[in-house]
Amino acid sequence: MDDSNVSGARVAPSGSGWPAWWLVCQRELHELWVGGKALRLLLVYTVIVGGVSFVSVQNSLQDPTPPKELVWSTLQICVYVSVCMGLIIGADSVSGARERAALEMLLLTPASRRQIVVGKFLASLSPWPAALAVTAPCLAVLSQGDPIFGAALAWGAFLGTLVVVGFVALAMLVSYWSSSNRTSLFVSLTLYLLFLLPALLPGRAQKGLVGKFFQRANPLAAVDQLLERLLVNNNTFHDYRSWLQGPLSFLILVMGLLFLYAAPRLRLYPGRVRLPRLRRVRIARGLPVAIGGK
Repeated sequence: MDDSNVSGARVAPSGSGWPAWWLVCQRELHELWVGGKALRLLLVYTVIVGGVSFVSVQNSLQDPTPPKELVWSTLQICVYVSVCMGLIIGADSVSGARERAALEMLLLTPASRRQIVVGKFLASLSPWPAALAVTAPCLAVLSQGDPIFGAALAWGAFLGTLVVVGFVALAMLVSYWSSSNRTSLFVSLTLYLLFLLPALLPGRAQKGLVGKFFQRANPLAAVDQLLERLLVNNNTFHDYRSWLQGPLSFLILVMGLLFLYAAPRLRLYPGRVRLPRLRRVRIARGLPVAIGGK
């Protein structure tokens, strides 16, 4: 292996004064944003949210739509797309690094497995604040001077962070268990669609005790309903704070699985876990004897 590649993949020694997880995070951020995947995804999102905002303003001139509804629908797009971007990057964080043999370099450094996962997790969250910053000027234009702009930014940042953090952790769990990067990406996006489609169903399709239970248990649907109640319907958070139980429970569950179970067991190689060399030699020597004895 080329010495330059090895040195570029290594994390700086702990004597530099920075914790190992932060050094891993810096390395991942550099790969994601310096001509990497995160920058391309953010550019695509900027075009989408800019186009949607322009169309919304044009339509509001002909058929006046309340600014609150325009702000809510744009913030809804921001949260959904940010979750998707986080899933794509999180799904590549472990299985992709494993396929590119980047984990082997990291695990040879003083950084522990949990520190490596923490650094990659924080870097995978970076598209969310960038997407929110891109969306803020659009929300300011769509609010048309309405004070809803400040509330939309505050509630969008809080509730959006809950679901983005939870789904990035879910994607990294899938990436941890996947044998290939393609499998990780496919499973993560499939899970995202399973959560997203019920959230997009009209309110009439989610009536009854069962419908309301799944609506509250689904973190995307619960956050969407909370934003609509708070921004469009002028309801108070006190009346609908129970809707936070689903997103918070989902967040605690996936974060616990990721950092308490998966992170300490992070493996190096793609596919199945490799046996130690001595054990493989013993199995290979004993196999002909076992076959001959039958």
